[in-house]
Amino acid sequence: MDLSELVAGLDVTFAANRGTACRVCDITEDSRTAVPGSLFIARKGLKADGKRFIQDAAAAGAVAVLTDDPDLTPPPGFRLPILFAANVPLVSALIAERFYGHPTRALKLSGVTGTNGKSTITYLIHQLMNHAALRCGLIGTVLVDDGTEIARASMTTPPALELSRTFAVMKEAGCCAASIEVSSHALDQHRADALAFDVAVFTNLTGDHLDYHKTMDNYAAAKARLFELLLASGTAIVNADDPWTPRMVRDCKARVWKCALNAAPNEADPAGPDECRATVIEETMQGMLLAMEGPWGVIEAQVPLIGRYNAMNVLQAVAACFAKGLTREQLCAGLPELQAPPGRLQKVSRDDADDIAVFVDYAHSDDSLRNCLASVAKVIPGRQHGGSLLRNAAGTYRASPLPTRLGGGPATGRLWVVFGCGGNKDTTKRPRMGAAAIAHADMVVVTSDNPRSERPSDIIDQVLEGIPLDQRDRVTVQADRGRAIRHAIEHAAAGDVVVLAGKGHENEQVLAGPDGTLVKVHFDDSQQAKAALDARRAPAAGRR
Repeated sequence: MDLSELVAGLDVTFAANRGTACRVCDITEDSRTAVPGSLFIARKGLKADGKRFIQDAAAAGAVAVLTDDPDLTPPPGFRLPILFAANVPLVSALIAERFYGHPTRALKLSGVTGTNGKSTITYLIHQLMNHAALRCGLIGTVLVDDGTEIARASMTTPPALELSRTFAVMKEAGCCAASIEVSSHALDQHRADALAFDVAVFTNLTGDHLDYHKTMDNYAAAKARLFELLLASGTAIVNADDPWTPRMVRDCKARVWKCALNAAPNEADPAGPDECRATVIEETMQGMLLAMEGPWGVIEAQVPLIGRYNAMNVLQAVAACFAKGLTREQLCAGLPELQAPPGRLQKVSRDDADDIAVFVDYAHSDDSLRNCLASVAKVIPGRQHGGSLLRNAAGTYRASPLPTRLGGGPATGRLWVVFGCGGNKDTTKRPRMGAAAIAHADMVVVTSDNPRSERPSDIIDQVLEGIPLDQRDRVTVQADRGRAIRHAIEHAAAGDVVVLAGKGHENEQVLAGPDGTLVKVHFDDSQQAKAALDARRAPAAGRR
């Protein structure tokens, strides 16, 4: 594409006019990947300033440079145009989408944002669309499906160049839709500004990433950016139960569907045209029976996910898919086949071989940890006999008895949690996570997550600040995460449930090496748990 055509109409000026007639055949922000014909975007990142590498890019064949420095000149020995933009991240996103032929205009694109639930909802949308034989791509924290292959993701929302490139691959591969997690960092950094969203989903907003955003208002403003980007012809699907929802849709021009969880279906009060409701009729360790009401009518389906928060996730995924064109019949067919994403209440124990249940979950904020533990506690056999809705012969519902409180009566299964907090991240949530753990689990093992350059003991001490002294007898501290996992699985009694929280799908741990530099070592919660479960089975096998 001709350079002048690529930047036409954008807020770009030629800072050093060395001739603008050149053809761009590639765009890159990394001088090491520059090739003949590249437009090199030289902007300051978190670790380095791209302007330092302009000469390397030019030597590799770059034909133009985009920068935020109006006084920048070409490196010695090179004659190439220097383009100036006051907002390089925004202009880069617009250029990328234009260069790759505006692929998102050809895809029914849904973006999901919020503190918790993004990965699950995008993953559920991806499954429901593909089950209906409508090829759907996926970009998320766990996986990327570009229509040609499924690979592990390296970050929640990639840079703008990578986004548009991936959407172009999806389009060429025959995808008609795509589902993407949109992080607050990505929205704040304009990575998604050029994308054509048909559907935007807001899950919830709780304290997280305040090391970056500083205040909850800033955090909310970043999330709300998705709904400002939403096409006027699109659909905003929001959590009606979250107090930040009005802020999300304040400047949204699209129609808004509000999603809520009901205590019980109410035929005398049907959902309005912009309302979506879900009711958890029954919960077990194997899943939920859900009744969902919305523009699609009424759907009752058995879904193999557990947890009230997953009921909301399923409801919002159903609403998003219906907005993208799926029929009620297609939704009904796909719901029983759903699976949770890797590391999202992923069961790693075996019902036919293990006398305890072990789950791996990505919960790494106090709100997500609280929701995760509360959801698992409700379905532990013998721990409680309530929290579900029972349907009588007349077809109406009544609530079964409330769950037994911790310490309030006999229970055959205790709930264990093993968790830590990441280093060099938001420190304010550490005591809150300790409080959430002790409030919802019977036995708590505090350990490391990704300590990075912080001392694990310092992080653990801050977690313990949230746990009252008179509750410490239910707490074990083991900084080594592998040993912490083995401790919980070895000491759990038959019928107990162990939740390994914080790392989910991640397969490495980041910590300081002997010289203080950060190193990454292989570490997978599910692999550690399976090894501990194998060891637990061995003595039992010997006794037989």
